[in-house]
Amino acid sequence: MTAWTEERKARQSALIRAWKPWERSTGPRTEEGKHASSKNRQKALDSARQQVADARKALTDAQNALERLGSKSKYDLQTIMALAKHF
Repeated sequence: MTAWTEERKARQSALIRAWKPWERSTGPRTEEGKHASSKNRQKALDSARQQVADARKALTDAQNALERLGSKSKYDLQTIMALAKHF
């Protein structure tokens, strides 16, 4: 796959702004489509929560490894966990 150049991105952006597809968008029309669309937010939230849980586990594992090695962490785990709760 070839990466887009800055010129190609700018050209595509200008084309889309001229085309304005959002003005003709109707969203889901069928009951099935509406139901599937309503689930999108929850899927994104579930994914984000899983990423936070994975990050917390990685931080805990790293903290434990540092303690086993006798090193002091720059930040204590409780502070990091408290900050992570905002996500």
